[in-house]
Amino acid sequence: MADPVGTGRHRLAELTAAAAAAEVPPAGLCRDLALAYEKAGDPVAAMRWALATTDAGGDLTCWTAAAGVLRRVSAGAAASVVSPGAATSPGAAASAGVAVPARAAVAAAAGGAVVPSPVAGHAARSARVALLGSYTTAQLAALLPLAAARAGVAVEVYECGYGQYRQEVLDPGSGLYRFRPDVVILAVHEGEAALPAFAEDPERAVATEVGRWTSLWEIITARLGARVIQHTFVVPETEALGHLALRTPGSRSSMLAAVNAALGRAAAGGQVAFVDCERLAATVGKRSWFDPRYWHRAKQAVSLAHVPTLARHTAAVLGAQLGTSRKCLVLDLDNTLWGGVLGEEGLAGIALGDGPVGEAFSTFQEYIGRLRARGVILAVCSKNNEADAREAFERHPAMRLRLDDIAMFSASWEDKPTQIRRIASTLGIGLDSLVFVDDNPAEREVVRQLVPEVDVIALPRDPHGYVRAVADYPFFEPAALTTEDTARTEQYRARARAAELAASATSLEEFHRGLEMVATVVPLDELTLPRVVQLIGKTNQFNLTTRRRGEAEVAELAADPSTAVICVRLADRFADHGLVAVVIARRAAEPGGAVLDVDTWLMSCRVIGRTLEDEIAGLIVAEARRLGCSSVRGHYLPTAKNALVADLYPRLGFRPDPAAPADAGRAAPAGGPGVAPADGTGAGATRWVLPVASALNRPGLIRVVDARAGGAAVASASARTMEEVAG
Repeated sequence: MADPVGTGRHRLAELTAAAAAAEVPPAGLCRDLALAYEKAGDPVAAMRWALATTDAGGDLTCWTAAAGVLRRVSAGAAASVVSPGAATSPGAAASAGVAVPARAAVAAAAGGAVVPSPVAGHAARSARVALLGSYTTAQLAALLPLAAARAGVAVEVYECGYGQYRQEVLDPGSGLYRFRPDVVILAVHEGEAALPAFAEDPERAVATEVGRWTSLWEIITARLGARVIQHTFVVPETEALGHLALRTPGSRSSMLAAVNAALGRAAAGGQVAFVDCERLAATVGKRSWFDPRYWHRAKQAVSLAHVPTLARHTAAVLGAQLGTSRKCLVLDLDNTLWGGVLGEEGLAGIALGDGPVGEAFSTFQEYIGRLRARGVILAVCSKNNEADAREAFERHPAMRLRLDDIAMFSASWEDKPTQIRRIASTLGIGLDSLVFVDDNPAEREVVRQLVPEVDVIALPRDPHGYVRAVADYPFFEPAALTTEDTARTEQYRARARAAELAASATSLEEFHRGLEMVATVVPLDELTLPRVVQLIGKTNQFNLTTRRRGEAEVAELAADPSTAVICVRLADRFADHGLVAVVIARRAAEPGGAVLDVDTWLMSCRVIGRTLEDEIAGLIVAEARRLGCSSVRGHYLPTAKNALVADLYPRLGFRPDPAAPADAGRAAPAGGPGVAPADGTGAGATRWVLPVASALNRPGLIRVVDARAGGAAVASASARTMEEVAG
């Protein structure tokens, strides 16, 4: 009788050898490896290859099998997985994983269908996601956990009955409300738009239709406190009016396009995001996106061949809303930003601007520039003489990118994994925020092997395909576009210059004084609210409680006179870093006297370690006095990401709260960060108090200015005024 273990090992060896021969193994091979490792009892490798399937194409059968692998191997008590960035690396060691517990399935009493999360704890975020569809969404619901895991989100999915989305939203007793989702996905198709084939008053028809959907958003956000992701309507490729429809506002196709645009405007700055199905359908071809055979036989509005694409893009938007999008694009130079090798061809010999090949590289640079303009950080990682590489940016007339566009410029003869680690360290971001682009397959593979947290985009050999290769990568998806996003490159360049200053300073205090920092307390208003919500949604490291709050909830809290909201901008002599810190604290009347309870305290990672937290502590105490409180109470709720602030309160002079729950302080279990309990309890939670009469020992290295109505400077240091820094 054949040895089944030996046969299994032989099969694994064959599959692994086949995978090693391809830079991006095909989906079928990834699926087979996932299944083989599952059978061999290796859940780490099984999950890694299941995730790799999502980067290898959109084959529905492969995705379905991979989703099944993740669901099964995570159904036990614990699982270990590698980071999403390692998914495309066939050579990455399975031992790179970390142990995490599997999340339990939602109680069946919720109604509908619930798909348990396959990789909870693996992802940077976890979320309960309700999928409400106007058509058959069973396949989408099955694939969404897999796609979300690749986007860095562990999800539990609730699927409503066919076409029951509106009833579920309107009925407070429905399974949707028992499920208590964090995010509601409205997977709707154009047939649900209540628009006639032709309207005499198209403006009124469009406004009425927009009102139907915005009213649902309002109910979802108000009653459930959930975010909304809506699929836009795909304008059918069949139109009775033909080309005349384009100049006929009352045609259904014109009105559908107008509804999409109006919904986008209505959602600006709120808790509603979109998956642009109209663009996705146009990309793959509308006749392929909608197959009438699937609709008439199974009420499937998206052909099965494209359900993986829809799942992937829906997950990317979900990840963006929850703060898991990638931040930084790391670029090679030779044969990536220009044609040829600068050290061999010389500045005049590289292909850029002139001729078909030169135009391709210029077009690629222009696209990269558009990414930078909307907030993607750019870095250079090149094996080159630095002076020569910089000269190309400064002197070549066809360069579309300039040195000012690059937040971190690394050109040396060190290996690229070493340079990439230094880029992440200097910019103060995680390796899992980086995406690497290089024309050389060997360089791409060494980064995959040695820095598996970094996503690597495989460029085609032909530079004419570079733009499409980067544009097809979905995990730069932005959640919103704020002033801070558009200024991000300058902020991170300032961080790099500050790192140079730190290297030359003789002491940390000298370094901080040399920055000449100014912190400005600004009001929470319509201009700052989107950025505040963005910070609350994505900040992990310096975040004492990691509570996530939407725009409506923050605005409601701020309107309460017993709530103090502190929003702080920081500038130094290198740059204005924008709004970087938020505190939300509420006055609580208690037998021993009123207490200012700090619900939320977070700061952007870009300003950690600059003593800003000490100055903010003084601001919190000042707010406590203003509200007539005798003490300040702070909470620390540990997560997998915020160990950085575990000792913040005791360092600032707070003492353990003697009235804290008996279980406070017990060890937190392993697992993902999740969402902190709203009551301030939970595994490892601690509570701290500080009498407002206590004197805080602030370093005095930052000048603090209160720019709120009636505010005044509350601290002083040897720094210039805000106007001087900004100027």
